[in-house]
Amino acid sequence: MGAVTALVSTMAGKARRDNALPLHLVVRKGFRYVAELAAARLYLRGVDVVGAHARTLRKPRIDNNGRMEIGAHVLLRSVNVPVELCTDPGALLTIGDGTRLNYGVSIAATKHVSIGAHVRVGPYVSITDNDFHDVHRRWQRPPSQPVVIEDHVWIGAKASILKGVRIGRGAIVATAAVVTRDVPAFAIVAGVPAKVVGAVNPDCFIPETLA
Repeated sequence: MGAVTALVSTMAGKARRDNALPLHLVVRKGFRYVAELAAARLYLRGVDVVGAHARTLRKPRIDNNGRMEIGAHVLLRSVNVPVELCTDPGALLTIGDGTRLNYGVSIAATKHVSIGAHVRVGPYVSITDNDFHDVHRRWQRPPSQPVVIEDHVWIGAKASILKGVRIGRGAIVATAAVVTRDVPAFAIVAGVPAKVVGAVNPDCFIPETLA
């Protein structure tokens, strides 16, 4: 009963949020939400821990040879191209509550990739903790370096997050940026390699909460 009550409460909150929409659109969104919840139970069965109300829109690619943990209210949107989540033996991939991964996102953990809560990841973003090929001996894999993406980060489409990077809370990574070094909290970075080009005002920032 607790799960049913939580589901009804969540859907009621979404209905209040969408009260300006025509009724038929609200109903359609409600049915889609329930379908995404049901699909997640099937498509995420290879994940070690799946939080309440995690959803999938179409089928992601899950290749879990280590450990994967997905938080509550996470959404994987595989609408055009599947979201791809991969772990090597002994590796850990964690995705925090309320995070959304858009189509074509590819995340590979050979050691440890940690994505915080309420992170927005745009289409075709690549996140990996290893280069996979040594510069001089390209048949060899170099050592892995953990990737940490803190809460409330926004990553634009086609960005690449490379090994050993920590992206601070509330930061923004621009479209097609290649992040090779740490990003401070609330910084805006762009370019190849990514450099700080601006900042989010922390005093004006309103953290997202679960619906």
